[in-house]
Amino acid sequence: MLQRFGMSRRRLEFSDAFALVLQRHREAKNLSRQALAQKAGRHQTYVGMIERGLSNPSLDTANAIAEALEIPFSKLIAEAEAMRKASK
Repeated sequence: MLQRFGMSRRRLEFSDAFALVLQRHREAKNLSRQALAQKAGRHQTYVGMIERGLSNPSLDTANAIAEALEIPFSKLIAEAEAMRKASK
């Protein structure tokens, strides 16, 4: 999973960890990027860029995505931080 971002030997950046957490939750809910983007009121290309670590969402966008996933924003942050710490 970390190799996807080319980071198998160094600490995972928070934005990359957030992208992985976001993708995992989206897939667990069987949502396409398009469906998630529509629920969050964002463009599917932008959601894809976030998931691939090519763009960092604003707090408002990250919160809108969390709400679309029906997950507390704080949970996404906590999971991303835990993933980041585990990558040391």
